[in-house]
Amino acid sequence: MDDIRNQGLDAYVSDDFETAEGMIAHARTLSASDPARAKALSQSIGPIVGPLPRAARQQRGESRAAEHQRQTNSGAGGRPAPPDLNERPLAPAESALETAWRETLDGWTDHYTRDLVYTELAALRQSLDTDGSPTTPADVIASLGALRARAESEAASLRRAEAEVEEMQRSLAAEAPEPSLDVPDTEDEDASTFDDPEESRREAVRGVMGALEDAGFQVENPRLIQLSPDSNEVVVVGTRASGASATFSLTLDGKLEYDFSGYKGSTCDADIDAVVPALQEIYGIQLTEEVVAWRNPDDQDAAARPQPGRTNRA
Repeated sequence: MDDIRNQGLDAYVSDDFETAEGMIAHARTLSASDPARAKALSQSIGPIVGPLPRAARQQRGESRAAEHQRQTNSGAGGRPAPPDLNERPLAPAESALETAWRETLDGWTDHYTRDLVYTELAALRQSLDTDGSPTTPADVIASLGALRARAESEAASLRRAEAEVEEMQRSLAAEAPEPSLDVPDTEDEDASTFDDPEESRREAVRGVMGALEDAGFQVENPRLIQLSPDSNEVVVVGTRASGASATFSLTLDGKLEYDFSGYKGSTCDADIDAVVPALQEIYGIQLTEEVVAWRNPDDQDAAARPQPGRTNRA
């Protein structure tokens, strides 16, 4: 997380980064009062953090390319636009150096590797307008080739390291959480607790609130809603600063519905994967008879995907 922030990559994966920060803070709080729960929570953080550097570098490379293209097309306040890696001169004919630059860079379409040597690429492009090196088209091609080879080698090393970390994180996440010391043995549990639907629902509500808090949500007090003279439901809502929310509804007959809304892209998946498995693994809520209902998101952003509403029996 510190490496991601120090490299300025957190802005490109802000939702997932915020989710992980909230979970880390909560795990640290729990470490003193409930070490077993803190360990189980920390094991679920790794799979969220592992892919972030690679995804952030890819997005930053694409963002830089798009921004440079916009500046090239429009400029700013009537001033010439900053040099673009793919810039073409306004002169009637481009120089041989610029032609070599453009044609060579056009074949380098991997924004991930280009982002790794972005500073050097920008400096090399700027040097084409000065009396310094490179001085011939062959020099330009050779310089770009050396930068690309270095970037691809560095990318391969990064991907190997990230793959090893992700595998370790998956292994840790797959470990069964240690039982909390204050949980009584099954043989000593009062079976009558589970014969009382209201008590069972209260336990489930506490589990839902705990799972949402563990995932970094701000959780409101539960609300009891009367559906009819003979039925009601308890609603638990967790929210994020980004406006995303998770709503859980629990009825006395064991029905549990949840809906994650207000998300962009795949960030919804990360929250579902952080909250729902914890209901079973940490809080012991057994979910069966799952039904998934998809709906189109209100957000029409091109990166958005349909978000799920799911019904389970607890």
